Amino acid sequence: MTEGIEKLLFNEYLYVGINSDAVDFMPLLRTMRSVTHTPLLIVTGNFKTEDEVAALERVADLYARWHQTTEGNIASVLAHVTRIAEQRTTPLPPSNVMVDKMLLIAPLQQSVFIGNIQLDLTVKEFDILYMLMSNRGCVFSPEQIYQEIWGLNFDNNANEVIRTMIKRLRQKLQVHPQSPEPGYIINIREVGYSFDSD
Repeated sequence: MTEGIEKLLFNEYLYVGINSDAVDFMPLLRTMRSVTHTPLLIVTGNFKTEDEVAALERVADLYARWHQTTEGNIASVLAHVTRIAEQRTTPLPPSNVMVDKMLLIAPLQQSVFIGNIQLDLTVKEFDILYMLMSNRGCVFSPEQIYQEIWGLNFDNNANEVIRTMIKRLRQKLQVHPQSPEPGYIINIREVGYSFDSD
């Protein structure tokens, strides 16, 4: 391990492969990580969960069991190296994920979760919820919501459309027993709707 760390100080490698059956890597693993961003892949013929946890806690990128064939080992290592390299060189796009209590909204995936339950929202329901949650503390009139979400002028039917959409959205937000009342969306009497962030 010490020799490996010394080599990492002066050379660049595609990855570091450690056979844990042949060397006690644990004591120096953190030191190895401190000198390189090179992926650290540890393989073993004697897989133990506690060793896996310890290795990952000491910042290994992979702790896995040897495959039965050389080809399997090579394919597995190359797949992991490629994935790790992509993660380190490709900046993550802004996710705009929002979380409030048990509610999570992931705009890029157009997904909404209450706890671990994914909600089945229509596009317009999602858009309304996202608009309200993005502007916590702001109150939006039915007219403002309608114009923002539909992009149309407010008419006589629009108020009922918004009321119906909000009612359905609240019902869907109540899927979990610990969901707060009234389902994150509050009605400000004779004014409009707001996201309840309390």
